[in-house]
Amino acid sequence: MKLMFEIGRVAPRPAIRILLSALAIGVLASNPGFATAEWTLDKQENGIDVYTRAVAGSGVKAFKGTAEFEGDVDAVLRVLGDSDGFKNWFPNTPESKLLSREGSVSYQYSVMAAPWPVSDRDNVLRTVMERDEETGIVDIQMTAAPDYYPEQANRVRVRMANGSWKLEPLGGGKIQVTFTMHLEPGGGIPKWLINARVVATPFEALSNLRASLGN
Repeated sequence: MKLMFEIGRVAPRPAIRILLSALAIGVLASNPGFATAEWTLDKQENGIDVYTRAVAGSGVKAFKGTAEFEGDVDAVLRVLGDSDGFKNWFPNTPESKLLSREGSVSYQYSVMAAPWPVSDRDNVLRTVMERDEETGIVDIQMTAAPDYYPEQANRVRVRMANGSWKLEPLGGGKIQVTFTMHLEPGGGIPKWLINARVVATPFEALSNLRASLGN
């Protein structure tokens, strides 16, 4: 059985509905574009594996980062659910905040720093999470909601972003964390420049997330 629930208010199982207020700019594994290419392993370091693959109709690659953490799923959810603290560990994110929670849906705003002379990007994500009560696996799905929040001066709004976090208990006090992403930052940024960060972003995000848990 899968249950929707709100992050930040981790309840005893069987879970209540919880809503996730976590940003992680990312990609839905069910997005049709991801079926067009196989994942290629691009980096393997410090227990973190990073894969990339082409996406149909896009010049920007998708990525998938996986790592094994010590701890439990709820500890990771508390970090992911801290919207204001997201900027403290997610790479190139000088600003992040929760916009709203409505039932089982949250909206979060974040800013992605871009190198000069490129304008910073900002992103609004609609985020929903569900936990399988039989396996303990948590799936967090995120989609862009660019019109939910007014556009900001000197920032380019990301209009296409799909993402997911998957947290899978392994037993023995360990969990498998998978972060997948694809986004189109818009504007005139060369695709090669965007793809240059495709491997670094999940590697740094997972490294920082692990460190925030004291691993």
